[in-house]
Amino acid sequence: MREARRMTITRKIHGVPVQWETLPALVAARAAQHGDAPRLTVAGRAMSYRELDGESSRVAANLHRLGVRRGDRVACFLRNAPEHLLTWVAAGKLGAIWVPLNAGLVGEDLVHTLTNATPAVLVVDGELAERVEAVADRLPPMRVYAVEDGDGETGGRFRPFADLLEPGHPLPLMEVSGGDPAVIIYTGGTTGLPKGALLPHFAWIAAGMRYVEAFETRPDDVHYSILTLFHVGGLMLGVMGPMVADIPTVIDRRFSGSNFWARARETGATIVDLIGTMITVLTEQPESPADRHHRVRVSLGVTGQIPPAVAERFVERFGIGFVNVYSLTETGGVLIVNNPMGSPKPRANGLTHGWAEVTILDEDDQPVPPGVTGQIALRPRYPHIFMSGYFNAPERTLECLSNLWLHTGDLGHLDADGYLHFTGRQAHWLRRRGENVSAYEVESVLSQCPGVREVVVVGTPSEKGEEEVKAFVIREPGSGVEPAAIAAWCEGRMAAFKIPRFIAFVESFPRSVTKREVERHKLRAMPNDGIWDREALPSRPRPVVNGVAG
Repeated sequence: MREARRMTITRKIHGVPVQWETLPALVAARAAQHGDAPRLTVAGRAMSYRELDGESSRVAANLHRLGVRRGDRVACFLRNAPEHLLTWVAAGKLGAIWVPLNAGLVGEDLVHTLTNATPAVLVVDGELAERVEAVADRLPPMRVYAVEDGDGETGGRFRPFADLLEPGHPLPLMEVSGGDPAVIIYTGGTTGLPKGALLPHFAWIAAGMRYVEAFETRPDDVHYSILTLFHVGGLMLGVMGPMVADIPTVIDRRFSGSNFWARARETGATIVDLIGTMITVLTEQPESPADRHHRVRVSLGVTGQIPPAVAERFVERFGIGFVNVYSLTETGGVLIVNNPMGSPKPRANGLTHGWAEVTILDEDDQPVPPGVTGQIALRPRYPHIFMSGYFNAPERTLECLSNLWLHTGDLGHLDADGYLHFTGRQAHWLRRRGENVSAYEVESVLSQCPGVREVVVVGTPSEKGEEEVKAFVIREPGSGVEPAAIAAWCEGRMAAFKIPRFIAFVESFPRSVTKREVERHKLRAMPNDGIWDREALPSRPRPVVNGVAG
């Protein structure tokens, strides 16, 4: 049965031989190639592939000693750290599934995610350990190991991660192929709580191959990443792309707008991976004679995340170009479309380049002609490059993958030349500071706030790019609850990036005549003038999301 699922290692994609099926196989190959030469730096620690291969084998052996077997989950709840890579590769060597958790999770979000994933082992850092302790009595049984990282102390309450690095335990030889499940990434959805996209091993190899194509990598390239290692983007761009391209990579713990270019110069970076809000932050930094004193030649760009004028100012000021892309968690980091520098249509997301089919569907799941806006739907042209489904959520899997298309929940159109143009998101989903936010999830929490009768959450354009969370609230009769109290009530009950920035009180919601559904587009169109703004409060600490102050 397992032999039938194995891939043919000699096959080619776009004329390029597929040399590896899994991340552990790729790491072993690079270790044999480069030996002890440092090739990747994570949160200040320079590592060789030989170190990564050897230490991950020790972690795998100790996990196996603890009873972790094929298909079991091993989760990480960390800021960017070397332990991300050690546990990812270790899980892969056992045929187990790695689950990187969003470091912004707290309270109900954390309970839901860990209850859904049911990991056998959880690795936390000192900064986030208290959040796990706060909900420990509501979590399924699991072994917890702590990384002492200087940002927080666990006080010996959890086993030290160093225990998983103890040598001397045997590592069984496991057969793992490209179609086997490898990673679960939790992502926001159009309805309900976050879903875990289950991605196979080869999806990550394919993601690295697409990186090589999209960024047209060169032997002297160096990648500098400030994206998080619990999102597909950070894993694909900061890890898999450089590893497949065989170039060095440097991954910092957090993004710093004031220090970014100094770090880019220090690392010798030629490729960087800035998401929309970060581009805005860098453009707002004071101008300097050193603005163009760097080696960076290209950055990731995501059309639609920032106003075109901001992107143009960035290119003009810093002298680098963008490779615009369109992708999502469910496609495993494979850049479905990309638009290279010098494209005749710089504001388009780009062409598919043969990795996937893209179509635009109407409300009846029927294709629409070029130029007509509808839901973007995708279909892979190669096996094991998209998710196999949502973990422990068969109904949501069927909904997403109905009629042989992956339904993205995004809106867009194809032009006459086949270029994809992303135009927005469907009603119940928005994006803030690089994070996907389920409006339904925020609504379900806000509806429990004392004094709140009904609530609708929408996205509203942010001056920094992407969107802000905006809540329209109908109060209980006689309630005098104020916006600040609602926002304060949210703290500890949802991740900081999900807490509404804008809160408006209304007497009723606009509803359609036929279905009596809330007309969210009308709420989104309402201006923010005069509405309570959480960021306008004096001396309020601004939460950090993906390293960007929110």
